[in-house]
Amino acid sequence: MKTMKYFFLLITGVWILFLIQGCASTAEQEDIYGGVIEEITKGIDTTHVSTLSEENKLLREQVAKLQAQNTKLQSEKNELERDLRSLREGNAQLTAKISELGEQLEAEKQKTRELSAKLAQYEALPQPGAGETELRNEIAKRDSEIAEYKKQIRDLQAKLAELETKVATQPSKTPPAVVGGEVKLVYPGIIPETPKIEITEKQFKNYYDLGLREFRNRRYKKSIAYFDTLLQSNVETNLKINVVYWLGENYFALKQYEKAIEYFNYVSQTKSTKTPDALYMLGRCYAALGKIKEAKEYMSRVLKEYPKSPVAKKAKDRLERL
Repeated sequence: MKTMKYFFLLITGVWILFLIQGCASTAEQEDIYGGVIEEITKGIDTTHVSTLSEENKLLREQVAKLQAQNTKLQSEKNELERDLRSLREGNAQLTAKISELGEQLEAEKQKTRELSAKLAQYEALPQPGAGETELRNEIAKRDSEIAEYKKQIRDLQAKLAELETKVATQPSKTPPAVVGGEVKLVYPGIIPETPKIEITEKQFKNYYDLGLREFRNRRYKKSIAYFDTLLQSNVETNLKINVVYWLGENYFALKQYEKAIEYFNYVSQTKSTKTPDALYMLGRCYAALGKIKEAKEYMSRVLKEYPKSPVAKKAKDRLERL
């Protein structure tokens, strides 16, 4: 308000000076100018004007500081985004490598099984020839390669778990697992007795979500890599039964029906929410293998034991078509 008052006084003074300039002589004008200027400046508080000037200077300095801070924060944000992108790229590369090594490991296991079968044939002969020694050496070589693949997979899984810790954002708390029956006596290799990978519950949930995402995107081998890691982890959770189920789904999608049957059979012997789904998928596996009798038995079990389950209607429709 004071500033407006001073401005008004100044404008009034200028207007009076113009009027005087047209009516008075030069000497008279100088006297009048002096009087008017003196009268105007009497009403101006020079202290207040000085204070406003100082405040304006301080505000400019603060604006400059804020702009500098904003530039610094933007730079830090860009750097963090680059780091995050780098971590995610590393994550994807490690996952792909694990999947690739898993395929190589499975191939080596198959070769070892074939060599073992040949060796058994030689051992059954009364006088084994030189071929037995060659087979033994070949098997030993394959066993060494398998051990090396397993070591590489463990190392990559450890690195992958470390990367997942850095990019994880969603925490998860799950209760202990509840497994019914004597499942481990039927398929002791599905869930290891001794965990091989140390991860947190948060990492477990993130791996689980990533495995589901890869399955839904039809990247089945990558999905298997995530779920296999979870089975070997130290985390005790009900989701491990779900992990076994989704491994079965992945192998079914890859048309590896015998492999899928192992996982679905494991889940079918538990008291979990996935049990009726596992029975239904067992029926589908046997149907795909041309074993219609077994397929009908499993579809019938779904209707008999879990008539109110969401999968019961699908089991009924499949049974009618078999």
